[in-house]
Amino acid sequence: MDAKITERLRDWIEPAHPSVVKLYDDLTALYQLIRENAQERVDAAFDEVSRKVGFVVATTLPVVVEVSAGGKGKISMGAAFLKDTLFDSAITEALADLQFKGVAEGRYQIYVLWYAALRLKLSADWMEPAHFIQGGFGLAGQVGATAQVRPEVREPAHWFDPGWALTVEEAVLISAIDSVYPELRLGAQIAAYRQMQRVVVRPEVKEPAHTHPGQTGTPPRAQ
Repeated sequence: MDAKITERLRDWIEPAHPSVVKLYDDLTALYQLIRENAQERVDAAFDEVSRKVGFVVATTLPVVVEVSAGGKGKISMGAAFLKDTLFDSAITEALADLQFKGVAEGRYQIYVLWYAALRLKLSADWMEPAHFIQGGFGLAGQVGATAQVRPEVREPAHWFDPGWALTVEEAVLISAIDSVYPELRLGAQIAAYRQMQRVVVRPEVKEPAHTHPGQTGTPPRAQ
């Protein structure tokens, strides 16, 4: 997406700036086109790469879509380290013939989703109680014969990090994904996880000291 659209905007308040609304509409239309016309090919591309590697590297990938006149699109990877990789050839091929009619001309930075794996992973991560071994759980027979996704890995990772302030573009992107893929409940899960991380106290943190319930006074000093 064109950074100039939102670089001067402040926090998203009501009423939303017209350019933010337009960006949301374009991103929603873009994701709708991908889901309706290319999702099976995208899923197959993720699965193919995972089979070649032997495990799941990612269930989402950053992609740049440059839409020109007439709905023509140019697809490229959204990160330098992904260029000229197995993902580069597989994902760009999966999206190569997609026509972006109804999407305004511009440059959009999005994440393509491995829908089958991401839906299974998000559903599993939020089960109560969780019954997964920390080392990972298999998706064999459901997504890929050799696929494994570590449950502690969340993608994109910084969206789940409460120390990372989401930009306007990222907030709009998450909303667009939720609009087209509502069953993922991505926005709600990101918000809940960020809040959970804000209130968790790591057990190795000793200061300030936390006394046991019912205990009064100052804890004894170490001799």
